[in-house]
Amino acid sequence: MNFDQGQFNFDAPGDDSGYFKWQQELAERRKNFESRYGIIIGSKVRLTLIGEDRPLEGIITVCESREPKNRSKLHLRLGKREFIHAQIESISRLPPPQD
Repeated sequence: MNFDQGQFNFDAPGDDSGYFKWQQELAERRKNFESRYGIIIGSKVRLTLIGEDRPLEGIITVCESREPKNRSKLHLRLGKREFIHAQIESISRLPPPQD
């Protein structure tokens, strides 16, 4: 077995390219979601999640998952509920409140 873990160079200049790539990928997933469902992130919606009988209503937003294993999926939030787009059974946009 080889237990050589190498060395980390603390003097090397930092690079934000990984973070910017992640932000670009998140923006692309967001755009794909909006195109597919015709729903703009940040709008009021009614949705039903797979396996649930009661619909949820509220403003749909994006959760930026900080866990590396979850970064490949678009995590969404409606109120306190978090879910991925694959869990959506149905979704519709609600009209803005009338003054």
